[in-house]
Amino acid sequence: MSDGTQSAPVPPSAVAVDAAARWPLRLLEVPLALAVVAGVWQAASVVVGNSTLLPSPLRVLRALDELVRGDLREDVQASLAHLGIGYGLGAGTGLALGIVSARFALVEAIVDPLVELLRPISAIAWIPIAILMFGISGSVPVFLIFYASLFPIFVNAVAGMKEVDVQLVRAAQMLGASSRMILTHVVMPFALPYVLAGARLSLGVAWMAMVAAELTGSDAGLGWRLFWYQEFFAMDKVMAVILTIGVLGYLFDTLLRALQARITRWSLESSVDTAR
Repeated sequence: MSDGTQSAPVPPSAVAVDAAARWPLRLLEVPLALAVVAGVWQAASVVVGNSTLLPSPLRVLRALDELVRGDLREDVQASLAHLGIGYGLGAGTGLALGIVSARFALVEAIVDPLVELLRPISAIAWIPIAILMFGISGSVPVFLIFYASLFPIFVNAVAGMKEVDVQLVRAAQMLGASSRMILTHVVMPFALPYVLAGARLSLGVAWMAMVAAELTGSDAGLGWRLFWYQEFFAMDKVMAVILTIGVLGYLFDTLLRALQARITRWSLESSVDTAR
């Protein structure tokens, strides 16, 4: 039960100090994590005692250097092309469906059950059908990336738009704002943190779907290269490609997190002003 007192608002300077204090730790996070992984990996390699089955980190790094001088760049470009097309179409379609569904109850009544029916089905389950439709080609990963990335951003967009303060919308209407202006200047800015969170989730599942699709249904890309080296039992190169996939995925997620923090910074500042 409330005693009628209110907690003191957190000043922006305190938030800035806290962020500054954590900055050195953040600089050490990646090196520490890599050191732990490399140590465990090296120990496992020694225990297994078979450098062909489980190559050491040093051997994998040498293989990675060899790949960088070879075909790795083309594989990365192929995967990025698949990801760019599929993710762009999936995220754009999910956002558009989310906006329309949040705006019109009839559309939501039709779309939402379909989304909830398809969303639990992994994109990997559609690989056989995608291969039958498109053959072994770049269209398979594009289709599966599109499928995987559509749902998270749709769900988050709908959730964010439903959280918009009705009083803000009514105030905008009283001031003569059109439906388009309300959408672009009231609803979307409020729902933007949800949308960006959905975009980040979509990118993660899209990246995993891309690798799985390229393993079995593509003729180019990092996943296809994994399968290629596995056929020749070149495990050092397999591990090098896996390492490349992990590093690229981490970089993409880091960029999205930075973008999310930069764009939604106004949300924290708005909360502090309101508390005052």
